Amino acid sequence: MESLLTGGPDKRSIHFTETLAGDTTIGHATAFCELLEGLSGTEAPPRAQAIRAIALELERAANHVGDLGALAGDVGFLPTASWCGRVRGDVLNVTAMLCGNRFGRGLVKPGGVGTYMDERMEGALADRVKTCARDASGAIDLLWKTPSVLARFEGTGTVTAETARAIGLTGPAARASGVDHDVRRDHPSGIWRFTHVPVFTWRTGDVFARAYVRGLELQRSLAFIQDQLASLPAGDVRVPVRPPARGAFALAAVEGWRGAICHAAVTDRRGKFSRYKVVDPSFRNWFGLALAMRGQQISDFPLCNKSFNLSYCGHDL
Repeated sequence: MESLLTGGPDKRSIHFTETLAGDTTIGHATAFCELLEGLSGTEAPPRAQAIRAIALELERAANHVGDLGALAGDVGFLPTASWCGRVRGDVLNVTAMLCGNRFGRGLVKPGGVGTYMDERMEGALADRVKTCARDASGAIDLLWKTPSVLARFEGTGTVTAETARAIGLTGPAARASGVDHDVRRDHPSGIWRFTHVPVFTWRTGDVFARAYVRGLELQRSLAFIQDQLASLPAGDVRVPVRPPARGAFALAAVEGWRGAICHAAVTDRRGKFSRYKVVDPSFRNWFGLALAMRGQQISDFPLCNKSFNLSYCGHDL
């Protein structure tokens, strides 16, 4: 993909970035667009920035609730497993209402977004998200109240804070080990310069910690979406993007649902990408999974694996 992006940007570039990691369309597309906007001196309108953030949090919520259900299934706790699977589908359907695609393809575009929500759609989306939040809360609370679930989660697949820092762990996996870092707060761009979500950390670094942090993030993501839908800025959703600067360097960072996404590019004398580099959070987190499994029994692998749920984007074991 990096070689395909070299020589751009062109009309194919955004489609390449949307497919860098299949479950992180919004995260990678946002990073690409912010990088291109930085190179061209363009700023997306406030309404577009808010819609991008809504889509990013929908992506986070869908993956977190789906993985919490999968973790429940790995220990044979079917109530949460079944219910969270359904809620994940409901959250993906909210994204489909927003842009016509469940994974957000075609939503984030250079200069803004490709959709405009009227008041009727805003209300319909808010109602759907409120229902998702209620259903997810009921199903996930069962995990923390069931001793047999906690017995399998607690103390399994531990990654210490020292280890997490040493290997550059990122995202919920790092925050579960006590590493307090989140791009939305620490390196904000777009709407994150003006609004914030709480950053949750835990210290045990085990399967329980990774699950619990993701459960807390899920709640805040859905609450954030409802707040944004109730106060969307007025105005345009997209502006023209000027050509990239020549002989320039730019970097964009986005807090994807797995952690920090980084896109960097250098342009040549024509304003074309002479080098394009992507670092997906899975590139940094795969070794965390390997270390989490040291000294564990084979039957712990599904739990540890699901608690990270990494992509094969860029690097794997």
